[in-house]
Amino acid sequence: MILTALPNDLDLSIIIPIDFNRRAWNIYQHCKLLKTQLNHHNVQVILGCVPQPAFWYKRLINLFKDSPNIHIVQTNTQSSHLSELRNQALQQVTTTYVMFLDIDIYCSFAQIQQSYLDVLAHPQQICMYPCLYLSAKGSKKINRLKPNDFKKAYFHFKRDLILHLAFPSSIIICDMQSVQKINGFDPAYIGHGYEDFDFMLRLFHHKELLSYSPEILIDEPYRAPLMSRGFRAMMAEIQLEQLLEDNYFIHLYHKKNKQERYYQKRNNNQAYFLEKFQHLINTESTLDRAPPYLLQQFFQLLKEKQHNRLDYAVLWAELEGHWLR
Repeated sequence: MILTALPNDLDLSIIIPIDFNRRAWNIYQHCKLLKTQLNHHNVQVILGCVPQPAFWYKRLINLFKDSPNIHIVQTNTQSSHLSELRNQALQQVTTTYVMFLDIDIYCSFAQIQQSYLDVLAHPQQICMYPCLYLSAKGSKKINRLKPNDFKKAYFHFKRDLILHLAFPSSIIICDMQSVQKINGFDPAYIGHGYEDFDFMLRLFHHKELLSYSPEILIDEPYRAPLMSRGFRAMMAEIQLEQLLEDNYFIHLYHKKNKQERYYQKRNNNQAYFLEKFQHLINTESTLDRAPPYLLQQFFQLLKEKQHNRLDYAVLWAELEGHWLR
């Protein structure tokens, strides 16, 4: 629930990895937006950054030289090693709580404040937020529209501004002690994908919110969040109530070149992920809770909260986004 009394002094650090070896100009522009939104607020922002190329790294240093709450951690890791960038940034955390964002996430300080209140109120001290991926057109309107405006557009099937909704997403806030207990991110992941899923599953497992069942090995994309299967559905189920709230984050558009080595490494990461969790499964069960089990859970939640089912139809409408553009 969105509360009116938002705290100004947060015992919270935000971890963001920065790698200028790809999309340098675009990432730098998003760093400027980060400064606009979070500069001089009472929250610590820690950027784990590869110091190459030197030109862009120096520009980053200069950009944040007058930002006392935004800290740059120069790492000694290779390009595209996001796990290690986050881990080295985590070593500088002195706050009780930590939040994980990407530099492509555009959010207001009010959203960070609300997230902080949410995690304080959560029995297991962990929250995961829905993330709307904007189109190129949508990203051009971030100065005119608020995050809630994009959410309303999505729920009204207006997909010219939005590509899709990610839920589960890697936007997590939790207590730092739990992150330390699971040893942060697995550095075996290099390049695009799966290091965040791995981290989130281990974190939820540490908090006894899920078990390592055979379902965790089902790795399938989805068109509608509530029609997901496998480990994605397992994580979404834990935080279904977040879909009823207003704190939706937005992801700015950027082009993808899937021929880049960064993206080419996704298959290797997937193979490592599946092999790793295959060995962690601790049950003989072979149950596959296929769709619509997550949808049924959501319908039950709507009934408990006395919400109108039709207001949320977009969450299970398996439509290609371009059909509505």
